[in-house]
Amino acid sequence: MLEVDAMGQPVVVEDLDADWLLALLDDAKIAARVAERSKLRLAAQWCVRHPATVDTGVATWAGDSLPGVLNVDESLGGEGTPAVSAFAPEPVAAALGVSTMSGMKLIADALDLQHRLPRIWRLVEDLTVDPWKARHVAQATHPLSREAAGYVDARLAPKLASCGFAAIQTAVAMAIAKYHPELLEQREKTGKKGWHVTLRHPAPGDADGTSYLDVAGDTLDLTAFHDLVCEQAAALKALGDTDELEVRKAKALGAIASQQATLDLTALIGDGDDDPVVEPVETSTPSRRPRTVLYAHASLTDLLHLNSTLEDNTAVGQVEKLGPATLEKLRDWVGRSDVVIRPVLDLNRCPAVDGHDPSEEIREIVILRDGHCVFPWCNVDARATDLDHIDPYFPMDEGGPPGQTNPHNLACLCRRHHRCKTSGRWRYRRRPDGTYEWHGPHGRSYLVTPLGTLELPTN
Repeated sequence: MLEVDAMGQPVVVEDLDADWLLALLDDAKIAARVAERSKLRLAAQWCVRHPATVDTGVATWAGDSLPGVLNVDESLGGEGTPAVSAFAPEPVAAALGVSTMSGMKLIADALDLQHRLPRIWRLVEDLTVDPWKARHVAQATHPLSREAAGYVDARLAPKLASCGFAAIQTAVAMAIAKYHPELLEQREKTGKKGWHVTLRHPAPGDADGTSYLDVAGDTLDLTAFHDLVCEQAAALKALGDTDELEVRKAKALGAIASQQATLDLTALIGDGDDDPVVEPVETSTPSRRPRTVLYAHASLTDLLHLNSTLEDNTAVGQVEKLGPATLEKLRDWVGRSDVVIRPVLDLNRCPAVDGHDPSEEIREIVILRDGHCVFPWCNVDARATDLDHIDPYFPMDEGGPPGQTNPHNLACLCRRHHRCKTSGRWRYRRRPDGTYEWHGPHGRSYLVTPLGTLELPTN
């Protein structure tokens, strides 16, 4: 295996001693800093080349303002940074082969470092600190005022090369207390807004029948519920369950959910003297089967295989947002849940309607076919996207042809990239093989395929 030393000479890694290996690691560290610094420099210069104007609109996090509307407060950078023109991040992200959100973060960090954190930016320029650490400071101070960011800049710059995340968090917390006490007061008054119960599934391809439940709430309530879970886990052990404690606690959640269908919630009402008296309501707690909505896809061959007597039963299905799952796991879920069977859709069909809005069948075909936003390197789930007419819809009463709204002329685009396409800066077409060919505003082209995005050679 060959490597290149600081002089650009090739060396055989297997022949190097410990000192040489460490020296090459030092070289690699500096080279990585140079590469990441270059990205920040280029992103900053891109902003200089693409300033926001009334004609262009402003690039924002949630989307992009329309031409003729200039709101500097919504710029990607923090307070005190120049506004960037709408849809300026898309070509940057595509050139780097990353999502638009990643491109926006790079631009925002470059703006914040140069205009709000000048001392730390000099450390990046001098290759004294890793750019990723400087970007972490930029992101932590992004919501704060320019004055507060300057405070963090002055405190951290002398020690950023050697400090860790805890020191960065402390400096940011002190800036908030000094310059934004209203944020602390607001946090205390609105703490309940942070309460949540969030079910999180693994990324597609990592699904193994395991999901994650994150909870934030009242300390006493959660402590009491955790005690109940632990009691149920102990009961499972007494009944002969040999799994470890944490596994039994997870099982206990399912047991509690299946037995407690209805609760007496009157105890949560009327905690003030003037509140109306609510009579307790007798409720029963029948066993309840969970109701889970899963979009599962399996071939007829695999379903027949599942019912076979073969010992090597490796049939699999596809679960939207989760990825592959064995049909044994799907059968287990179905056996413990209330199930709604939906008709099977033939994705090769091409039904059409004359109006602008697609039918439910057409919508479902396009969503299942595309799976996600089809803009280069965008992975927004198809069920959270708009359906875009690839060739713009032309009303029939104005001379448009019939049947314009059909799967061949529709594609999934998230709201941001739908607006980007509508602005005319990007254009695309659906090839006969089902891939999408995109052409950007600077002569670059990309092909979105089921396996990912490819940059096409320039003519």
